[in-house]
Amino acid sequence: MILGIDIGKYKIKIVELEKNNNKVSIKNIDSFMTFDDINKFNLENITASQIEACIQDLCKKMNLNPKKYKNIVTSIPGNIVNVRQVTTLDMPDQELAISLELEAKKHIASDGTDAIIDYHHLGTDEKELDKIKVLLVSTTKNIIKEHAGIIENAGFKPGIFDTDPIALSNIYQYNYELPKEGTDVIINIGNSSTTLIVWGEKLPFFTRTLETAGNYFTQGIMRELNLDYKTAEKMKFEKGIDVLENQSAKTSDNTGIALEKKTVFSDLTDDIRKTLRYYMKNNNQSFFNTFYLSGGSANLPGLQNFIASSLNVNVQILNPTNNIKSNKKIKDVSQYSIALGLALRGIEE
Repeated sequence: MILGIDIGKYKIKIVELEKNNNKVSIKNIDSFMTFDDINKFNLENITASQIEACIQDLCKKMNLNPKKYKNIVTSIPGNIVNVRQVTTLDMPDQELAISLELEAKKHIASDGTDAIIDYHHLGTDEKELDKIKVLLVSTTKNIIKEHAGIIENAGFKPGIFDTDPIALSNIYQYNYELPKEGTDVIINIGNSSTTLIVWGEKLPFFTRTLETAGNYFTQGIMRELNLDYKTAEKMKFEKGIDVLENQSAKTSDNTGIALEKKTVFSDLTDDIRKTLRYYMKNNNQSFFNTFYLSGGSANLPGLQNFIASSLNVNVQILNPTNNIKSNKKIKDVSQYSIALGLALRGIEE
């Protein structure tokens, strides 16, 4: 059995997978809020000890004994890890590791500690046969040390350290197929951040972390409607994009032209649009096929259609259990996409 632990600032999610006869199934799955009083929720005030206690509480809730699990996979948030596809000369692994470490240092913020890298071969480059495509993941030794400390203090022996974009790409590939032409777009809308991934069989893997996410939505609703966090959060999930219906109503400027007022939800589509323009600028032959929504905010009422109409694209809800068996009734399976992707990596290792 393998545990995937998604350490979010709003919720901790744990998934236990098992594999029998090449069929992967969910043995256990659940989540736990990081704050007892949601009105006290603040992204800036969450401590490592608070996260550790929540992991322990979730294990008790799920009847898991951390000491019995040798194989766990946890995720380091995408905003403190750099994930990018690079093209490099085909060379022995030892030389490749040195070359990639030098490349990684260009893209991670220095905190005085060494760069830590991992990489995955994606195959030969179609344009230059003496080169290979590599997915490079890099962070710093200090970040790894802090993350390992949280895992150990929660009672587990640290296992594989992954990152959100890789976990999402794993769960996507397990349940869907990369398009042979163009790209698909994965948009995982969590609470503190949105992870956006663009990828196709013939086009490079690209990911970016956006700050426009669930907490951003809730903070905007609080400001516009003068509500506390708990009430704003409740209304967000009940009404979705219609929660700011009156605030987004059309107004007129002094020319008499009707204007649509921007909301926190249109801020998200603006950020997505800017990111996709950047990708297209660097990949002239690219076009986008299907957009897959995932994460805890993916199923907000009206959000799927809003993104589809705003960007004029085909939007679907990503089902992370298309090819994973489950006898459990899972409430909002979208929120477990990263945790499932983490556990899946462990079970396939």
